[in-house]
Amino acid sequence: MARPFGQLQARAGKQFTKARFFPFVRVIEAVKVKVPDVQAIGQLVRLHHRVGGAFDATRHAECPEQITHKSCFASAQVAAQLNERIAQCRLRRQRCGKRPGGILIGPNNTFYNHGVNKNTSGDPARLVQHIQTWARELGFSQIGIAGVDLASAEAGLSAWLAAGFHGDMHYMAAHGLKRARPAELIPGTVSVITARMDYLPASTPDDWQAVEFSRLQRPAEAVVSCYARGRDYHKVMRSRLQKLGDKIAMHVEPLNHRAFTDSAPVLEAELAVRAGQGWRGKHTLVLNREAGSMFFLGEIYIDIPLPPSAPVTPHCGSCTACIDVCPTQAIVAPHKLDARRCISYLTIEHDGPIPLELRPLIGNRIYGCDDCQLACPWNKFAQRSALPDFDERQGLTGQQLVTLFAWTEEAFLKHTEGSAIRRIGHQRWLRNIAVAMGNALRVKNDAQLRYALQERLENAEAVLSEHINWALAQ
Repeated sequence: MARPFGQLQARAGKQFTKARFFPFVRVIEAVKVKVPDVQAIGQLVRLHHRVGGAFDATRHAECPEQITHKSCFASAQVAAQLNERIAQCRLRRQRCGKRPGGILIGPNNTFYNHGVNKNTSGDPARLVQHIQTWARELGFSQIGIAGVDLASAEAGLSAWLAAGFHGDMHYMAAHGLKRARPAELIPGTVSVITARMDYLPASTPDDWQAVEFSRLQRPAEAVVSCYARGRDYHKVMRSRLQKLGDKIAMHVEPLNHRAFTDSAPVLEAELAVRAGQGWRGKHTLVLNREAGSMFFLGEIYIDIPLPPSAPVTPHCGSCTACIDVCPTQAIVAPHKLDARRCISYLTIEHDGPIPLELRPLIGNRIYGCDDCQLACPWNKFAQRSALPDFDERQGLTGQQLVTLFAWTEEAFLKHTEGSAIRRIGHQRWLRNIAVAMGNALRVKNDAQLRYALQERLENAEAVLSEHINWALAQ
């Protein structure tokens, strides 16, 4: 039998006193739920262990963290008064390892619950809509939801690793199948929020694919992959994903979440496809009908169930443009990439001598390669980013090889501050440029290029010295 509010207040003792919680409250909104609608009350109120028993001792042991009460107030109305300030306070408490704070106000403005969940968590579909809205405000292009059962992807991952296609990326093998098991990486994970963010600069011309291909026809000009010409996407994405996760945590308590951007053993493309962000192209990248493939991916692992997004059908058809254009034929079959032959891998991930047979094929690409994306017909729909973070930095686009090769380590660190390029280090940067200079010499015997190589040779480390000598021999 339901008890009047006064009896409930007496039973819980000091935990119901207004004085205890009043300093944290500034009332701006009231959401009223009539008592007969017990399901709505259950969605609105998430009672904490030490207070829940005051309402229904017989159900207290069923779920200490969340109790849906079937016997509540006899004929009263429940008013939940919440605001952004309280939500922020709750988030700060959670970060400090404390039980999240919150309030629920009953008749006569009496406070009777220490932890309250905003009612968006009671409607997962509505919560996803809110997440999509918040994500757009943070500059994300699309949000999707994926489940955590990636068992069907494990065989492909195992075969790829067994073939050695990961090259020197030993971390790929070190984590094994954990990439395909989100709940093992972050225990408690039941859903993954995937985020897509377009990265072409706002000033990108309509014929940008032709413009980028034309750079490859100027051997003395250095070519940096489009994605690396602005601010480091790791920093941009991770910061905004964390803000999105914090925003969700302000509306859903308690929430455990963790954001990733190419920074952990995560099957990003697989999760993105399952979340409806697009389909897997034959070059293994994710393709979207409205945005091509010129975007970054990120994820938030969360411990609450959300309805998964509907996947999309693939639309590559019989097209093999990406396979045909690859300079090193790294795409050994549709949807299968041998990273050891990929120019992006060779110029970024590979530490050590670049295989002799692949050096002439690298051309003037000194950091990454976009060829498979430039040839893809779907990238005519690639979207421009609204974020200035991805605008091209001066000194990285249209620059001459000899100019970049003259950078001291101090100059390299200065020009690449906040850039993804910095992580390869000065020596690998010089190694890549030396290969490009050698390829330029194969086209035209340029005295300026030879002089720059010879001048750097005297104090060069072993790996760089070997590449300079190769370049001078062309």
